[in-house]
Formats: sequence, structure tokens, C-alpha cells
Amino acid sequence: MDHSSRALWLVGMVCAVLVVSTGIFADPCLVVYPDCGCVYRYDVTEYYTVGPGDTLYDPLYDRGGLVLLETGTNEIDMSIYQAPMLQGFEPSVDGNEGYIFVDTDFDLIIDGFNYAPTTYLNVLLVFDRFVPEGCVPEITVNGMPLAGFVYPVGDLVVSTPTPDGNNYSDTVTLAVSWRGCYGLHMWAFSDENYNGALDGGECFTAYSHDSMVPAEDSSWGAVKSLYRR
Repeated sequence: MDHSSRALWLVGMVCAVLVVSTGIFADPCLVVYPDCGCVYRYDVTEYYTVGPGDTLYDPLYDRGGLVLLETGTNEIDMSIYQAPMLQGFEPSVDGNEGYIFVDTDFDLIIDGFNYAPTTYLNVLLVFDRFVPEGCVPEITVNGMPLAGFVYPVGDLVVSTPTPDGNNYSDTVTLAVSWRGCYGLHMWAFSDENYNGALDGGECFTAYSHDSMVPAEDSSWGAVKSLYRR
């Protein structure tokens, strides 16, 4: 093997190692959404909406008068449409994307939606980004108080074809209840290396907020006063 061929071989081996390493450490995310009415707030750089009269409009995927499409491909992201009570879409203006809804007692669905059968190992449900900042909510999952802000879901096997037969989806449903803040975010990922940290990209989120609190910028003291016995 001459020097140029050896150099190319070494470059190829390094690239292969990087690809494999990325696959090992990129914990996959799952879709989470509530089993109640919600609106999906989308990133305007990744999605856009069309309405009746547009050539790309499909009434089958109309939610609140709009259809959500991927920028660049003009395709429908079926994972977002998995939420059974999705009522519409709105653009995000602050980088806060995900399913938005008003409730503090609800069923949260963790969906392993995928394009092929797979198994998500060691799925963790994470609660974070509490509003207002510094607020610490009381959270229960399936009737049990949650110690910390991560709930271990376990493994999720995804092997059931979706009705259109083009994708696969299996879910886990958890009864979630929380109080004491204005709002919080929820997201889930497969912690494949069991280190407790997300080693992949950004996940889909669900954002729950309390209808009892009049404004998102309420102080922590004002929030707590609503729950004094």
C-alpha cells in the first residue's frame, strides 16, 4: 500500500470510528404529548403552515384550519400528528417549541414513533425548565410522588405499524400531576449508555401550564400564594 492509499485508508477508518461513536453516544429522543387538547408550537426554521386553497393543503391533516409541513421537503411530520387531541399550530417566537396545553392533572403519552421497528432502552422522562425560574414543583407520576425530576420508564419496544402502514408506534401512558408553579416542560429520551444524560440532539417537548395562574411572568411568591392552605 503506497503512502497516498494508506492516507486515504486512515481517513476512512477515522470517519468510520466517528460515525460509530456518534451512533453509540447519540441517545435517541421520543415524542411526548398529552392525552388532552393541545397546540403544537413549531420552529419557523423547520416547519411552516398552509391553509385551504394552497396546493399543498391536505384536509386529512387539517388541525384548526392549518396543515403543518416541513421546510425544504414540504412533507408532513407524522410524529407531530401522533397527538390524539392536536387542535392547531402556532409559530414559536422565543425558541419554546412543543405541545402546549393547560392542565396540571393529565395522561402523558410517551411515543416511540419510528420509521422501522426498534427498541428504546432505558427511557427516561424528564421534567425541567420550571416557570417562573427558581420555582420547584411537586410532581407525582402514577400516583407516586417523584423524588427529583426524572422518572424511569424502562424499555419501550416499538413494533406496531401505524394505520397507514408506513411507520411504527408503540406508547407508554403515565398519569402525571403537578402543582406549585406556573408551568413546566416534559421530554423523554432513551439513555442507551445509562449515564443519565442526554447525549443526542434536542428533543420534542410538552409544556404544561396552570390555568389558575394569571400570567407567565408571575413571581414565585405570587404562585405559591395560590396554593396556601
